[in-house]
Amino acid sequence: MTKLATTDWRHHLYLWGHLAKGIVYLMVGGLALATVVGQASGGPEGPQRIMTYLRDEPFGKVILVVLALGLFAYCAWRWFKAVTDEGDEGTDREGVMHRGHYAISGTLYGLLGVYTLTLVTGGQTEGDKQALLVQLMQQPLGRVAVGFLALAALYIAFRQYERARDESFMNDLHTDRMRPEERESYRWMGRLGYGSRAVIYLITAYYLVQATLAQDASQYKGTGGILQLISQGAGSVFLAVVALGLFAYGAFVLVKARYRKLS
Repeated sequence: MTKLATTDWRHHLYLWGHLAKGIVYLMVGGLALATVVGQASGGPEGPQRIMTYLRDEPFGKVILVVLALGLFAYCAWRWFKAVTDEGDEGTDREGVMHRGHYAISGTLYGLLGVYTLTLVTGGQTEGDKQALLVQLMQQPLGRVAVGFLALAALYIAFRQYERARDESFMNDLHTDRMRPEERESYRWMGRLGYGSRAVIYLITAYYLVQATLAQDASQYKGTGGILQLISQGAGSVFLAVVALGLFAYGAFVLVKARYRKLS
C-alpha cells in the first residue's frame, strides 16, 4: 500500500508538472509562429509576457492559477529527481552536473510559477529575469554567480543537442505502447524540439556572458528577446524553424506526461 501511494504521488507530480510545462512551450512557440505568418501583432514573446496577456483574458486568472500550480509541481519534481537521484545519474562528475541541471531548471520554472501567481494577486510584477540579474549582480560575487549561470546555460545547450542527436529522449517513453507511426512522429517532435532548445540556450549563454563582462544586466535577453533577435538577425524563416521546434517540444512534453517511464 505504501509503495502504491508513493508511486501515485510521484506520478501526479510528474504528470501535472509536465502538462504545465508543455502548455507554456505550446504558447511560446505558437505565438512566435503566429507572428511569422502575420496572424499576431507585435513580435514573439517569452513566457512571462504571455502570462501577462493571459491575465486579462476571460477566465485568465483561473488559467494562471492552474498553470502556476503545475509549474510548482514541475519544480518539485525536478528537485526530487536531483536530490534522490531518481534517474540513477550517480555521484561522479557527470552525474552531479546532470542533477545540478535538474535543480536549476526546476528553480527557474518555480520562479515562473511565483511570477504567475503574482500576476493573479495583483502584486508587483517586476520579477523578470533581467531585474533578477540586476539584483544578483549587485550582491558580493554576483558577477561570478552570473558567470556560473552562463556556463550552466552552455552545458544545458549541449545536453539538448546531445538528446536531439542521439534521440536518447525516446528511452524515457513507453514506446511499446505506441503505434509505429506514433513513435516516428514523436521521434521527430523530440529532435526538432530539443534542437530548438539547444539554439535558445546557446544564445542565452552568450548574453549571460555579455552581461557578466559588461556588468550590465540589460545585455541579457529573455526567451522573447532572443526570438526577436533571431527574427531580426537570421530572418523569419529561421525564426519559423525555431518557433516550430518550441511548439513541437511543448507537444512532446505532453507526450512524455502520458508515456513517461516511472520506476
